[in-house]
Formats: sequence, C-alpha cells, structure tokens
Amino acid sequence: LVGSEMCIRDSNYIEVGQYIDYIFPLHNIRFIALNDNVDTANRDSNAMEMMPVINLFNEWHASSTSKKIKAVNLANAKAGKYTCANAAYGYTKADDEKHTPIIDPEAAEVVRRIFKLRSQGMSPRAIGDQLNAENIPIPSDYRCQKKGIVNTKYTRHLWTQVQIRQILDNPIYLGKLAMMRVTSVSYKNHKKVRKDPSEWVVTEDTHEAIISQELWDKVRLSLIHISEPTRQAEIS
Repeated sequence: LVGSEMCIRDSNYIEVGQYIDYIFPLHNIRFIALNDNVDTANRDSNAMEMMPVINLFNEWHASSTSKKIKAVNLANAKAGKYTCANAAYGYTKADDEKHTPIIDPEAAEVVRRIFKLRSQGMSPRAIGDQLNAENIPIPSDYRCQKKGIVNTKYTRHLWTQVQIRQILDNPIYLGKLAMMRVTSVSYKNHKKVRKDPSEWVVTEDTHEAIISQELWDKVRLSLIHISEPTRQAEIS
C-alpha cells in the first residue's frame, strides 16, 4: 500500500498507529509513505521511529485548521455575510461582498402562502400535500430549473412536512440572517448537529423581508400547538 504522506485528515493518530502496528502486519500489508520516507518493511529506520511524532503533529494540524475555519465562519456571520452555498428558498444571492439575499418573486409567493396556510391552521404535512397537488416544484428542483440544469440530488421530488418546517423555522424570511445554526461534532466526527437558537449568530435588517413579524409570531404559536400533543404522547 503506497501513499504520498502520513495524512490523517479523517482519522486520528491512535487509529493510524493501530493500522501501522497491528492491522497491516496482521494481513501482511506493507505500507509506504513516500514523502515521509516511511516503509513498514524497515521497522528500524529513523522515519519509523519518528512516525508517532508525525502522526501527532498531523492531528494537531487538523485540529488547528478546523479552529481557524470556524473562526473565519464566525467572523463572517457577525459581519452579516450570507455564506450559505445556496440561497434559502424565496431568495437569490446578490453579487456584492456580503452576498445579500434578494427576493425571488416567484418562490417568495410560495413562501408567503406556506406561512399563511399554517397561520390558518393547516398542518405542515397538509401544506406539502397541497403544493404537490398543484405540481409546485420543491426547492432543489426549482433552483435547478432556474439554472437550467438537472437536479442530481436523490429526492422523490415531492414536498414533505420536513421541508415545510424548515421554511417555517427560518428567520431569514423576516429580513434577518441567522447563521451558525449547525455545527459538526468535532473535526474528527463530521456529523452535523443543530445548535440551540441561543447560540445562533443573528444579524437584523440585512435584507428585504418576505413575511411580517405578525405573521411569523402567529405561526410560532401554531407550531407550539403542534408539538404539545407530541410531548404529551411521549410522557404518557
């Protein structure tokens, strides 16, 4: 097994040591890292003796890089920069330095309708069913249609209550940016976890709102009423 160097972006030095010292010898695998002059066939070489130090340094480098990236992301969020890869449904991104969200009239009308239907008592699932019955494309399909490309994302191409809830829970439609809402477990574990709203970085009045604060508040109350029966069921 030949590699360019002892790179452990997705592992840690303990796992690398287990592979080098136990797993590879067990299966009679010879490992060579060209740039680091590591060759497991020559266990007495200086490079093999330095390998634990190299592994530890690589892990420190991965940790340090992760912290720097998070610091940059935090600074951008506090500066009101919209750094999401794709604009939220109902918006496009401007070409200015902050990538300011700009209302997409066609999609924004669907967003307003979703909020109004929810405020009138229709459940997220029923809203999704209604949009499907009217053949309104889901956000990813709509985005690809606007770009003139095929949506390669694995999807049933149907609105779900999860998509509806994501729209109903996004403060961007009030004209504010709520960034840093999701993080990873660690630089070793890339699983995404949602942060508590108290940890979000919120910047007010960054762009034009699609809905009013009054409509937002009305929907918040209706969503609380949805979750209460669920909690009661879990308790019982």
